[in-house]
Amino acid sequence: MSSDAVTLSRAGDVATITLSRPEKRNALNAAMAMQVRAAVEDASSARITIITGTQRAFCAGGDLEELQQWSEMGGDEIGSVLYDSFQGMIRAIRASDSIVIAALNGAAVGAGMDLALACDLRIAAAGVKLGQVWVTLGVIPGTGGAWLTQALAGPGRAAELLLTGELISAEDALGAGLVNEVVAPERLMEATTAWAERILRHPPDGVVANKRAMVAATEARLEAALDHAKRVQPGRFTSDEFKAAVRARLS
Repeated sequence: MSSDAVTLSRAGDVATITLSRPEKRNALNAAMAMQVRAAVEDASSARITIITGTQRAFCAGGDLEELQQWSEMGGDEIGSVLYDSFQGMIRAIRASDSIVIAALNGAAVGAGMDLALACDLRIAAAGVKLGQVWVTLGVIPGTGGAWLTQALAGPGRAAELLLTGELISAEDALGAGLVNEVVAPERLMEATTAWAERILRHPPDGVVANKRAMVAATEARLEAALDHAKRVQPGRFTSDEFKAAVRARLS
């Protein structure tokens, strides 16, 4: 599976999904989110799946120009798009029998940060910034970030990130438990491959069983966050606050 914006390659037991929309800093529109979902599903037979980005960003969140169009849509239509595309890629990662590792080559914000947090492991290049920036647009995390951030960083740090919308460094994210390792940028894929090798040395079915056990223990809470977003986010996307914030960003 490949497209202009999402490519999937495979070498032995390791598949690599690359987000490649550099003119938008790999920001996701609905079509690209569906392509990520499809790539994750196609890679499920690989023991390891690495998700990374091109050039300066891992993923800059949602495409503001498309989101501006959403603000003129009906609530039910927005909820359907959100569930099928953006939330679909999060669910695909959790459902995959592959161990999914995010290799954060650049900024991961909004839906891009949630995409990374939904992965089983996260390796970040030094200098990378992460941020739950939804509040700066007057909306809530639509892709599970309200719970994913709490699960990894704890309620206090999650509240700080979600309510201020401020960016944090990869080093701070490591201290908060949001990433597993920070390495020099030129070593990112080397380090990510090393993590893959640490997993590949174990019995395949046992690795999958351990992932399934972790997902089972947390599935209800993530689903609650996703369902809440599907109900609430359409009203936020059509709010005067959101429309004004997006106009200001795009002007």
